[in-house]
Amino acid sequence: MKHTYWVSKIPCAAKVMAIMTVGCLAPLHAANAESLYAKGDWLLGVNAAKVFTEESLDSITAGGAAIPGSEIEITNDITLSFDASYFLSSAVAINFFGGLPASANLTGAGSLAGMPVGETQYGPAILSLQYHFATKSSFSPYVGAGIARILFLEEDGNALANLDLEDAWAPALQIGVRYQVSQNWFANADIRYVPFETDLSGTLGGAPVKGTVSVDPTILNLGFAYRF
Repeated sequence: MKHTYWVSKIPCAAKVMAIMTVGCLAPLHAANAESLYAKGDWLLGVNAAKVFTEESLDSITAGGAAIPGSEIEITNDITLSFDASYFLSSAVAINFFGGLPASANLTGAGSLAGMPVGETQYGPAILSLQYHFATKSSFSPYVGAGIARILFLEEDGNALANLDLEDAWAPALQIGVRYQVSQNWFANADIRYVPFETDLSGTLGGAPVKGTVSVDPTILNLGFAYRF
Protein backbone atom coordinates (compact mmCIF):
# COMPACT_ATOMS: atom_id res chain seq x y z
CA MET A 1 0.00 0.00 0.00
CA LYS A 2 1.35 3.43 -0.96
CA HIS A 3 0.12 5.04 2.28
CA THR A 4 1.99 2.44 4.35
CA TYR A 5 5.11 3.03 2.26
CA TRP A 6 4.97 6.78 2.97
CA VAL A 7 4.53 6.19 6.71
CA SER A 8 7.48 3.78 6.82
CA LYS A 9 9.79 6.24 5.05
CA ILE A 10 8.96 9.48 6.88
CA PRO A 11 10.48 8.65 10.32
CA CYS A 12 13.81 7.57 8.80
CA ALA A 13 13.95 10.57 6.48
CA ALA A 14 13.03 12.91 9.32
CA LYS A 15 15.88 11.57 11.47
CA VAL A 16 18.37 12.07 8.63
CA MET A 17 17.16 15.62 8.03
CA ALA A 18 17.27 16.41 11.76
CA ILE A 19 20.88 15.24 12.06
CA MET A 20 21.88 17.24 8.98
CA THR A 21 20.07 20.32 10.26
CA VAL A 22 21.76 20.17 13.66
CA GLY A 23 25.12 19.81 11.91
CA CYS A 24 24.46 22.87 9.76
CA LEU A 25 23.20 25.02 12.60
CA ALA A 26 25.71 24.05 15.28
CA PRO A 27 28.15 26.89 14.41
CA LEU A 28 25.42 29.58 14.26
CA HIS A 29 24.61 32.07 17.00
CA ALA A 30 21.19 33.63 17.32
CA ALA A 31 22.43 36.91 18.81
CA ASN A 32 22.42 39.78 16.30
CA ALA A 33 21.52 37.36 13.48
CA GLU A 34 19.89 38.99 10.46
CA SER A 35 17.87 37.39 7.70
CA LEU A 36 19.04 37.74 4.10
CA TYR A 37 15.42 37.96 2.95
CA ALA A 38 12.32 40.11 3.46
CA LYS A 39 8.60 39.48 3.25
CA GLY A 40 7.46 39.62 -0.39
CA ASP A 41 10.82 38.57 -1.89
CA TRP A 42 10.80 36.27 -4.94
CA LEU A 43 13.78 33.99 -5.62
CA LEU A 44 14.17 32.13 -8.90
CA GLY A 45 16.86 29.43 -9.03
CA VAL A 46 18.49 27.24 -11.66
CA ASN A 47 20.60 24.23 -10.68
CA ALA A 48 22.60 21.34 -12.06
CA ALA A 49 20.93 18.31 -10.48
CA LYS A 50 22.32 14.84 -9.85
CA VAL A 51 19.67 12.18 -9.22
CA PHE A 52 20.78 9.20 -7.11
CA THR A 53 18.34 6.30 -6.68
CA GLU A 54 18.01 3.26 -4.47
CA GLU A 55 15.30 0.88 -5.60
CA SER A 56 13.66 -2.44 -4.86
CA LEU A 57 11.14 -4.59 -6.69
CA ASP A 58 8.51 -5.23 -4.04
CA SER A 59 6.49 -7.67 -6.16
CA ILE A 60 6.14 -8.84 -9.75
CA THR A 61 4.00 -11.39 -11.55
CA ALA A 62 3.93 -12.69 -15.13
CA GLY A 63 0.70 -14.27 -16.30
CA GLY A 64 -0.50 -14.13 -12.68
CA ALA A 65 2.46 -16.17 -11.33
CA ALA A 66 5.02 -14.58 -8.99
CA ILE A 67 8.64 -14.38 -10.17
CA PRO A 68 10.76 -15.31 -7.12
CA GLY A 69 14.11 -13.65 -6.42
CA SER A 70 13.45 -10.82 -8.85
CA GLU A 71 14.91 -7.33 -8.44
CA ILE A 72 15.38 -4.21 -10.54
CA GLU A 73 18.09 -1.58 -11.02
CA ILE A 74 17.52 2.05 -12.07
CA THR A 75 20.35 4.21 -13.39
CA ASN A 76 21.27 7.63 -11.95
CA ASP A 77 21.25 10.76 -14.11
CA ILE A 78 22.29 14.41 -14.33
CA THR A 79 19.75 17.02 -15.38
CA LEU A 80 18.68 20.67 -14.91
CA SER A 81 16.33 21.79 -12.15
CA PHE A 82 14.64 25.06 -11.31
CA ASP A 83 12.73 26.41 -8.35
CA ALA A 84 10.79 29.50 -7.31
CA SER A 85 10.37 30.76 -3.75
CA TYR A 86 7.98 33.39 -2.38
CA PHE A 87 8.72 34.68 1.14
CA LEU A 88 5.72 34.94 3.44
CA SER A 89 8.07 36.46 6.03
CA SER A 90 11.80 36.98 6.38
CA ALA A 91 12.15 33.30 7.36
CA VAL A 92 9.24 31.34 5.83
CA ALA A 93 8.85 30.73 2.08
CA ILE A 94 6.66 28.70 -0.25
CA ASN A 95 8.80 26.85 -2.81
CA PHE A 96 7.98 25.15 -6.11
CA PHE A 97 10.58 22.78 -7.60
CA GLY A 98 10.70 21.17 -11.05
CA GLY A 99 13.10 20.66 -13.92
CA LEU A 100 13.98 18.81 -17.06
CA PRO A 101 13.00 15.12 -16.82
CA ALA A 102 15.73 12.72 -15.75
CA SER A 103 16.37 9.65 -17.90
CA ALA A 104 16.55 6.19 -16.37
CA ASN A 105 17.29 2.71 -17.69
CA LEU A 106 15.50 -0.13 -15.91
CA THR A 107 17.36 -3.43 -15.81
CA GLY A 108 16.41 -6.69 -14.16
CA ALA A 109 18.50 -8.06 -11.28
CA GLY A 110 18.41 -11.20 -9.16
CA SER A 111 16.50 -13.88 -11.05
CA LEU A 112 15.92 -11.29 -13.81
CA ALA A 113 19.62 -10.37 -14.05
CA GLY A 114 20.62 -8.82 -17.37
CA MET A 115 17.07 -8.30 -18.65
CA PRO A 116 16.73 -4.81 -20.25
CA VAL A 117 13.28 -3.91 -18.94
CA GLY A 118 13.03 -0.50 -20.62
CA GLU A 119 13.65 3.24 -20.33
CA THR A 120 11.72 6.17 -18.93
CA GLN A 121 11.89 9.91 -18.40
CA TYR A 122 10.56 11.11 -15.08
CA GLY A 123 10.78 13.83 -12.47
CA PRO A 124 9.13 15.34 -9.42
CA ALA A 125 7.02 18.48 -9.19
CA ILE A 126 7.41 19.56 -5.54
CA LEU A 127 5.50 22.11 -3.49
CA SER A 128 6.99 22.73 -0.07
CA LEU A 129 7.23 25.11 2.85
CA GLN A 130 10.75 26.27 3.74
CA TYR A 131 12.27 27.80 6.86
CA HIS A 132 15.37 29.97 6.35
CA PHE A 133 17.63 30.53 9.34
CA ALA A 134 19.04 33.98 10.08
CA THR A 135 22.81 34.14 10.63
CA LYS A 136 25.54 36.70 11.24
CA SER A 137 27.08 36.01 7.81
CA SER A 138 26.23 35.77 4.11
CA PHE A 139 25.26 32.10 4.57
CA SER A 140 21.62 31.14 5.10
CA PRO A 141 20.82 27.47 5.83
CA TYR A 142 17.27 26.28 5.26
CA VAL A 143 15.04 23.24 5.57
CA GLY A 144 11.84 22.33 3.79
CA ALA A 145 9.03 19.79 3.73
CA GLY A 146 6.14 19.27 1.36
CA ILE A 147 4.49 17.03 -1.18
CA ALA A 148 5.62 15.83 -4.62
CA ARG A 149 3.98 14.41 -7.68
CA ILE A 150 6.26 11.99 -9.52
CA LEU A 151 5.56 12.23 -13.25
CA PHE A 152 6.56 9.57 -15.78
CA LEU A 153 6.52 11.43 -19.09
CA GLU A 154 7.71 8.72 -21.44
CA GLU A 155 8.18 4.94 -21.18
CA ASP A 156 9.89 2.79 -23.81
CA GLY A 157 9.70 -0.95 -23.25
CA ASN A 158 12.53 -3.25 -24.24
CA ALA A 159 12.21 -6.85 -23.05
CA LEU A 160 8.99 -5.72 -21.37
CA ALA A 161 6.66 -4.52 -24.13
CA ASN A 162 4.01 -1.85 -23.52
CA LEU A 163 5.91 -0.66 -20.44
CA ASP A 164 3.87 1.63 -18.19
CA LEU A 165 4.84 3.28 -14.90
CA GLU A 166 2.12 4.94 -12.86
CA ASP A 167 2.52 8.52 -11.62
CA ALA A 168 2.78 8.71 -7.84
CA TRP A 169 2.47 11.04 -4.86
CA ALA A 170 5.37 11.30 -2.44
CA PRO A 171 6.55 13.20 0.64
CA ALA A 172 9.43 15.60 0.01
CA LEU A 173 12.13 16.72 2.45
CA GLN A 174 14.93 19.22 1.81
CA ILE A 175 17.97 20.77 3.45
CA GLY A 176 20.19 23.38 1.86
CA VAL A 177 22.21 26.54 2.15
CA ARG A 178 22.47 29.75 0.15
CA TYR A 179 25.38 32.18 0.03
CA GLN A 180 24.74 35.82 -0.87
CA VAL A 181 27.16 36.71 -3.67
CA SER A 182 25.78 40.23 -4.26
CA GLN A 183 22.66 42.21 -3.38
CA ASN A 184 20.34 39.94 -5.39
CA TRP A 185 22.45 36.95 -6.47
CA PHE A 186 22.83 33.80 -4.36
CA ALA A 187 24.79 30.56 -4.76
CA ASN A 188 22.74 27.51 -3.75
CA ALA A 189 23.36 23.93 -2.64
CA ASP A 190 20.62 21.62 -1.44
CA ILE A 191 19.59 17.99 -1.10
CA ARG A 192 16.04 16.75 -1.64
CA TYR A 193 14.71 13.34 -0.63
CA VAL A 194 11.52 12.12 -2.36
CA PRO A 195 10.71 8.43 -1.66
CA PHE A 196 7.90 6.96 -3.73
CA GLU A 197 6.26 3.73 -4.89
CA THR A 198 4.99 3.10 -8.42
CA ASP A 199 3.08 0.35 -10.19
CA LEU A 200 4.76 -1.20 -13.22
CA SER A 201 2.99 -3.09 -16.00
CA GLY A 202 3.65 -4.47 -19.48
CA THR A 203 3.79 -7.73 -21.40
CA LEU A 204 6.52 -10.36 -21.61
CA GLY A 205 6.15 -12.85 -24.44
CA GLY A 206 2.46 -12.03 -24.57
CA ALA A 207 1.94 -12.64 -20.83
CA PRO A 208 0.74 -9.67 -18.75
CA VAL A 209 3.28 -8.44 -16.22
CA LYS A 210 2.42 -6.42 -13.11
CA GLY A 211 4.73 -5.25 -10.35
CA THR A 212 5.39 -2.65 -7.66
CA VAL A 213 8.67 -0.74 -7.42
CA SER A 214 9.88 1.29 -4.44
CA VAL A 215 12.32 4.10 -5.29
CA ASP A 216 14.29 6.31 -2.90
CA PRO A 217 15.66 9.22 -4.97
CA THR A 218 18.09 11.75 -3.51
CA ILE A 219 18.50 14.89 -5.63
CA LEU A 220 21.66 16.98 -5.20
CA ASN A 221 21.30 20.53 -6.58
CA LEU A 222 24.09 23.07 -7.17
CA GLY A 223 23.35 26.42 -8.78
CA PHE A 224 22.36 30.07 -8.47
CA ALA A 225 19.26 32.05 -7.51
CA TYR A 226 18.20 35.63 -8.26
CA ARG A 227 16.03 37.79 -6.02
CA PHE A 228 13.29 40.01 -7.44
